[in-house]
Amino acid sequence: MMNYLKLIRPINLIILALTMFLFRVCLASASAYKLFSVYSILSSSEFLLLVLASVFIAAGGYVINDIYDIEIDIINRPNKLIVGNSISEDNAYNLYKLLCFLGILCTLLLAFLTKNYRLSTLPIVIMVVLNFYAHTFKRQLIVGNFMIALSASFAILLIALFEIGDAGVELSSNESYIKSGIVISGVVYALFAFLTTFMREIIKDIEDVNGDQQYGCSTIPIVFGIKVAKVVVVILGVLILGLLISFVHFFYILQLMKTVYILGLALVFPLFVILLMVVLAKKMNWFSNISRLLKLFICIGLASMLYFLDGSGPHIFVEYINYLKKLL
Repeated sequence: MMNYLKLIRPINLIILALTMFLFRVCLASASAYKLFSVYSILSSSEFLLLVLASVFIAAGGYVINDIYDIEIDIINRPNKLIVGNSISEDNAYNLYKLLCFLGILCTLLLAFLTKNYRLSTLPIVIMVVLNFYAHTFKRQLIVGNFMIALSASFAILLIALFEIGDAGVELSSNESYIKSGIVISGVVYALFAFLTTFMREIIKDIEDVNGDQQYGCSTIPIVFGIKVAKVVVVILGVLILGLLISFVHFFYILQLMKTVYILGLALVFPLFVILLMVVLAKKMNWFSNISRLLKLFICIGLASMLYFLDGSGPHIFVEYINYLKKLL
């Protein structure tokens, strides 16, 4: 039983569910919005179905990836090999089919309840993408990294898109302002998730270069070399730094100095250290450590949603966009 649990990466699934929960509670449906008669589009049961669909489909993605990676993992991670060792390939595939069925079932129920068929079926699109990633995209240059990063960002963006509601419904000024802030916050956090996941995927490609090379994968470190892969990671890191520093400067203008210090110490400084480690890294075990640190960094970044628990999120993000417009 424990091996089946390890196969679906329970910690990653918990992080996914918590991220979606945090975005809903702190930004998409903060209790303070009720003071302005603004309520969430998704009911609690509908949101739960969205989370379950996302978790089941993500779990299935991990399983199908391990099925197709048996030969590669024998080289890259022989001590962590589960499929083909502790669990047969047939049993793993049966688990994958069960998880996909549960994911599709939750998605169809969500579509039936919300009547928003386009958004409700997006998790199924992600399921198909993850399947193609496992046997095709992963072996293609950049495409696999891009698809995984995009899938990670959709966990947040999908909730924000639901909160836009029906385009034909007329909104009050309060509703329009708050929902604009919710969408902006969704885009910002989705961008953070996309860039950091892309960055971590390339680090993992560097870790796995030996096994990937033997089985015809065309990852960045294989095609262009590890030095170029490190440059790409640094460029992505600099983009994330730019995003974070813009928020530091924005909060500085608002004279929220405590927030400035927290952002600097909890996110800007750690990312600077991670980038320095990437530049200096020469041995493969360094990249394993960098990957773990990046995962922790991503969790801290997503946990920053708690700052907006008081309902200030929409106002802050709308003003942040106004701040960017003035800079440009």
